[in-house]
Amino acid sequence: MRPDDIPVLGILRQALGYHSDRQRVIAENVANANTPGYVPGDIPQSEFERALSGAQTTRRVTLSATEAGHIQGRVNSGGSGAWRSMATPDSETTINGNSVVLEEQMVRSGENRMRFETALGLYQKSLSLIRMAARGPGA
Repeated sequence: MRPDDIPVLGILRQALGYHSDRQRVIAENVANANTPGYVPGDIPQSEFERALSGAQTTRRVTLSATEAGHIQGRVNSGGSGAWRSMATPDSETTINGNSVVLEEQMVRSGENRMRFETALGLYQKSLSLIRMAARGPGA
């Protein structure tokens, strides 16, 4: 059994991927703060919510038996990990056409970091609960 077979862990892993990709886009924006004509991008929350709604749908488990005493189940995975960055100009545009406002990017980065750390903490706690449940009594 893989950790992704547990729906909560699969969703948390998708959240970690989303926030990691969003941080990469924010870092690109900061790196291009002085590039003439650069328009910052961002991955909107709706992209993650779209993937999350696909992961929350009821999953079908199909069974296939190779022998009379063997049963193997397979879970059809849902959701996608492909996030699309969209141009999202900040509140100001400089004379050279650059619309990156470092303060706004730092706010986005801080918010994204907090959400990433929250998802990571939940993922780690979930794994530790599974490990604890898998241990035998008195171990």
